[in-house]
Amino acid sequence: MYARVTTFNLEISKRQEAVDIYENSIIPAAEKQDGFRSACFLVNKNAGKFVSITMWDSMDHAVANQRSGYFQAQIDKLAHLQVVVPEIEGFDVGTHKHNFE
Repeated sequence: MYARVTTFNLEISKRQEAVDIYENSIIPAAEKQDGFRSACFLVNKNAGKFVSITMWDSMDHAVANQRSGYFQAQIDKLAHLQVVVPEIEGFDVGTHKHNFE
């Protein structure tokens, strides 16, 4: 499994708008991508720092959707709220467990 971590610095006053865009537009688009597993959006409401973590079956799946333009299209959905350019990192997942009920 592979994780793509994208760190955004967005306008603090627009945090609910950012969460709504992520939940209602970015996640549904991700769910249509080959190899998509899960996504979460972390919000530091005091600093304007937002972290998107998307999980993929493999690095190949994550790289393929970056090359296809899908990933940039998702970044662009938050462009009007960005303070600086987002930071993008990728990680091999050593372990992962979730228990959401």
